[in-house]
Amino acid sequence: MTTTTVAKPGGTYTPPTAAAPRSRTARRRALALVVIILTAAAVAVGTWLVIARVARGSATPVAAAPAVAAWTPIASSSLEQLEVIHRKKQLVRAGYSIKVDGTLDPITKSALGDYLQLDPTHPLSPFLASALEGTVITGFRNRVTWNSRFGLHRLTKFVERPLTGPGGQLDANGNLRAPLAAIPSRRRAEASAAKNAATGLPRRRLLVEAAFAATSAPPR
Repeated sequence: MTTTTVAKPGGTYTPPTAAAPRSRTARRRALALVVIILTAAAVAVGTWLVIARVARGSATPVAAAPAVAAWTPIASSSLEQLEVIHRKKQLVRAGYSIKVDGTLDPITKSALGDYLQLDPTHPLSPFLASALEGTVITGFRNRVTWNSRFGLHRLTKFVERPLTGPGGQLDANGNLRAPLAAIPSRRRAEASAAKNAATGLPRRRLLVEAAFAATSAPPR
């Protein structure tokens, strides 16, 4: 007798022969992809760290160099000289007879003292305010009188006391020194004539200097 078994559709079991290999292959691929991603990330991070270190090692001096150079005494001195030249050109335009250069000497300070008229609308720069500390600022702007006494083309240029230096007419701040009143006028004239005679100046110039030394007095 033959027995027939009818298979039920829901009870059929198929061995997982194909699914298992596919599942293992997918896991391997996913694992390999993760390893590749992690490796690439590690390489990228390492590369950026190296670049950052090199950049820090080379960029710091370059970034600091301009800041140091901008505040060196040489750069500061150059800016001060430019300001002095600008001020001297301003004095020349105003009619003062002075030499235009970058030196803020007592003669320039004297001219600035006669020319400047300080007020809130015309402030001085920190450098010029410091340089003119001790200089009397009158603001008279009497350039004719100033030029006759201190200008480059003054008539008494060769028969006068030196403008600057020890015993000069101007002190270091450009202010008038007191006249040589300790010696009588006649003795002062004789001493001046004797000094110039030793230098070989003509006699007529000696007499002019002697007369000037006996009668000269600083203008009020």
